[in-house]
Amino acid sequence: MYFLSRAMTATKKISLLTAILFMGSFWITGWEANQNFMSWGIMLMPLVVLSGLKMINNNAEDLKIIPLALTVALVIQVHVLSAVMSIAVLVVFFVVGMFQTSGKLKLLVKCLLAAVLALLLTFNVWGSMLEVFTSNALYSPFAEHDMSSWAMNISTGDYDYVHLGLVMSVIFIAQIIFVFSKKEKISLANKVVTIIGGIFLILSSNLIPWARLSDSFPQIQSFLQFPYRFNGFAMVLLLAGFGATISNLSVKLLRKNVEIGLMIGCGFILFQAYTSLQIRNEFWHSDQPIVKKSGIYFLKHYSSNQITNGFTTPNLGSGLKIIEKSAPYYLPDYRTRPSNSYAAYEREIIANYKNVKKTVKNGTLVVKWNAKTKGELKRLPIVVYENSVLSLNKHALSKDQVKLSSIGSPTVKADKKGENTLTLNYHSDMITKLRLVAVALAWVISVLSTIIFYVKSRYNK
Repeated sequence: MYFLSRAMTATKKISLLTAILFMGSFWITGWEANQNFMSWGIMLMPLVVLSGLKMINNNAEDLKIIPLALTVALVIQVHVLSAVMSIAVLVVFFVVGMFQTSGKLKLLVKCLLAAVLALLLTFNVWGSMLEVFTSNALYSPFAEHDMSSWAMNISTGDYDYVHLGLVMSVIFIAQIIFVFSKKEKISLANKVVTIIGGIFLILSSNLIPWARLSDSFPQIQSFLQFPYRFNGFAMVLLLAGFGATISNLSVKLLRKNVEIGLMIGCGFILFQAYTSLQIRNEFWHSDQPIVKKSGIYFLKHYSSNQITNGFTTPNLGSGLKIIEKSAPYYLPDYRTRPSNSYAAYEREIIANYKNVKKTVKNGTLVVKWNAKTKGELKRLPIVVYENSVLSLNKHALSKDQVKLSSIGSPTVKADKKGENTLTLNYHSDMITKLRLVAVALAWVISVLSTIIFYVKSRYNK
């Protein structure tokens, strides 16, 4: 965030303050407090905006193909929804750049080549998704039917999922008002980030009729779920613009006073972040160390000490053996009638662990159990997709020889008394080892090329 603010012509002091606001915001601390994966996408958003600025400044001469591709690829690898929003931001910068630059063809070629390289670097992500989504009917993430209740609101309290808080409310409103009232004095970069940030801010709020929109397009109830997700991107863009606006104030006394106000705002934001994490810390050391219990399944009763010790032991998997989360997202959907996928997941996968031993050998899932008689039926705690390959006691099993539940867990007939062994593989025509090696090599070459170019440019200076 510091380097983004500097690229927006903010002073070092203001850049440092905007960086503090960014790092102290609940979007960044949300990973520590709530394991909110959107936080990772927002952490990378300053890099995305930096790439966008290079499209509209200096005739896009500073825009480099490989760094742009690496930035987009990194966001795609981390969080798909963040990648969709990031690409939307870059498209706006690209359109502005095409109007702004005299080297339109050069900008177009650079962006096309970067897009091709980004696709190569993320083949493991979109290739896998393409194959699984086109060959299976899948369970979506849970649908949030009341989307309007998760929209952002201007507030004077803390900054959280549905409240901007006093500090961010003042900053966002002041930045938007100043840019639109003094647009002739504002740089193009500041205008662009403010307009995009303002659009994201509106999208995150109840100014959009989310209830009516989600009824008309129910897919967004599962894909987007919460309108507040737009706010993280609005924060990055509007903070960057605000830093540039303050730094370019012509009245020194006014700028000094705003800097002091910004320092106080940083104090409020950091105190809120500390308080939020401290509350979670108190939960952890209490008799109830698990804060949120929705969708959580305990295999048996554990004391608070057993839970905390399980998550702090050097064996990182021990905590996950104590507590499991019922999350049937993207499992194959074999329903023939309406059913509860969460209950099915708990019953067929999480709780169905007795008398079954699962191991992984050379990329193959091996499941063993003891049958009392030949022909005994056993539901196994695994999931079978369209391209899954099964074998029982070294004999291939077809899909017709097993009965699949609504979430794809198979019921298998033992072909002998005593120990039976089932192996599960996944056969992919699209994702092969050779192609994954090519992706890995592309990453190595791209990163090394970027490092070499950076070192050479620094040395030449």
